[in-house]
Amino acid sequence: MSTDLAQLFFSLDGRIGRPRFWLGTLILLGLSVAATYLVLVLVGPSQAAVAFSAAIAFALAYPSYAVMAKRFQDRNKPGWLALVCLVPVYGVNLLYTFEVFDTLSPGPVAQAFDAVIVLISIWFLVELGLLRGSQGPNAYGPDPSGEPQADADLG
Repeated sequence: MSTDLAQLFFSLDGRIGRPRFWLGTLILLGLSVAATYLVLVLVGPSQAAVAFSAAIAFALAYPSYAVMAKRFQDRNKPGWLALVCLVPVYGVNLLYTFEVFDTLSPGPVAQAFDAVIVLISIWFLVELGLLRGSQGPNAYGPDPSGEPQADADLG
């Protein structure tokens, strides 16, 4: 793995712009889908496959956190805000994995948790995937876009 990808997935330092955020997100999504598909092919649809899929998701948790944290930092916000999405998503994932929530017929509590996750995911999509980072250097490092800072004092 190149040092650039290692920094993207394993370092919490610095900032990344939208293109690198989407690249990291798509790589992690591709790994998750491919690994889950491989598990289903090898063990078939079963509780073991669900457990393996949960293990895959947890293996990708830190790289996901690193990508989101650096993107928040690009927006001049603390990286720990990524946990606002990751903790509920992984918590609910565990509830479904251990059959506390029924995947085929989720009750009102499961539906409420799912609705909260959808709302948080929409916020993250807009915040991390669509909005521009802060221009120029900020507390987390230089502007990853490499564009010079616009002159705010025009006269």
